[in-house]
Amino acid sequence: MATIREVAQKAGVSLATVSRFLNGSGYVSENAKLRLTKVINELGYRRKYTAHILASRKIHHIALVISERIKELLKSEIGSFYRIIIESIQQNADTFHFNTTVVDLKGQYDFDGYLLIGSDATEQDIQNYKRLGKVVLVDHHIDGLMVDSVVSAGRDSATFLVERFISMGKNKIVHLHGPLRYYGFTDRYQGYVAAMQKHGLLPLTFEYDDLNDEIEPVLRKITSNFEPDVIFCSNDVIALRVLENLRSSGRKIPKKISVVGFDDIPEAEVKGLSTFHVDKYELGLTALRRLYDMLTGHNLHPRRIALHAHFVKRNSSL
Repeated sequence: MATIREVAQKAGVSLATVSRFLNGSGYVSENAKLRLTKVINELGYRRKYTAHILASRKIHHIALVISERIKELLKSEIGSFYRIIIESIQQNADTFHFNTTVVDLKGQYDFDGYLLIGSDATEQDIQNYKRLGKVVLVDHHIDGLMVDSVVSAGRDSATFLVERFISMGKNKIVHLHGPLRYYGFTDRYQGYVAAMQKHGLLPLTFEYDDLNDEIEPVLRKITSNFEPDVIFCSNDVIALRVLENLRSSGRKIPKKISVVGFDDIPEAEVKGLSTFHVDKYELGLTALRRLYDMLTGHNLHPRRIALHAHFVKRNSSL
């Protein structure tokens, strides 16, 4: 069997990084996690998992259900959020004795379980899949449906952001959000609104569709009557476009305006964007674990699992 040193050498990381990854302790970047998972699978290194997983010999056939919208997103930088989630699921599937197949959202299938990726599935779509097998929603949740879901805690992140800047004396906080038909955008929007109202401040929200709209007209609306202290964007793609436009117009970032995104896609680090880091790798792995429990009769009560994001301060904000 391969050694931990061989794993580290082939993955191009330190022994300490491998140890943190295997023990689930300390920070390991998502790219390093993906490389380590790939190398571990290639070398046949045995990781420690619960006894019932190691003892099981049954192969479950599961589907990764993806909408046409997300398929298109995966072709561009915008889709890096979902690309990491999907890679995490596919690379870790063997550990849980899963065979995975990627399928379209609107099809009819016969699998043991289904991971519905993203927020495009309607309530009717989800009910249809529940009749076919076990279902876990990934980056999606519908209130009152009582279906298992794994999401990022966007509401808490938005609350943290508002509290942070108010404590610095920055009260003019604007939220630029994507279409509210998507769960993640709604969750962050609600957190922002509630936090502003808690402090007796008027929430200032603007909608922007990063797939179809130009950013300049939206920013003109935001800055026509006053200059905000902070523009909090509901994803990094929006925030990067805001940052580029403001810098090109001569705005002093972050001295006059702070710009903050959400997700921490690779380009955010390159461009110095402050954001909330969502561990996409862990979202995928957590969804796999949850589906495995359901398929093997463990912890069957439905639950929403929310992974907290953490604030990453870079050059675009105070």
